Amino acid sequence: MLKKVLGGITMEETISLHALKAFIEKKMKKKILVKVMWNDHEKVTLFITPNIKINSFIYDDKEAYLFYDHEGKLIKNEIPCILTERELADGKVILRKTKGGKTMIYNLPLSNEDVIFLREFQ
Repeated sequence: MLKKVLGGITMEETISLHALKAFIEKKMKKKILVKVMWNDHEKVTLFITPNIKINSFIYDDKEAYLFYDHEGKLIKNEIPCILTERELADGKVILRKTKGGKTMIYNLPLSNEDVIFLREFQ
């Protein structure tokens, strides 16, 4: 994917949601489900374990995203990955680069092995 910027053109690398799901499963050594949710303000894509039952969410400025189950109880389980619309382009996940050139996803730097796995998975 090419992204135009005022001073020229920069490249943004993208990976499929399927590749990211496989990567998270590999890292966590657990089965992962992809769940897309939206409310009046935004849409999020969640990568969750099957035992997490999420019904709704809100964004809180102090605590970030808060997720609730069907009974309205706050979910305290860790959610492996939350992607917002800003982190997706044409149905693919955008890999960002740090100023030092390291590839990042979900604000975490990836090792060279991780990047190779994601590229080969495509």
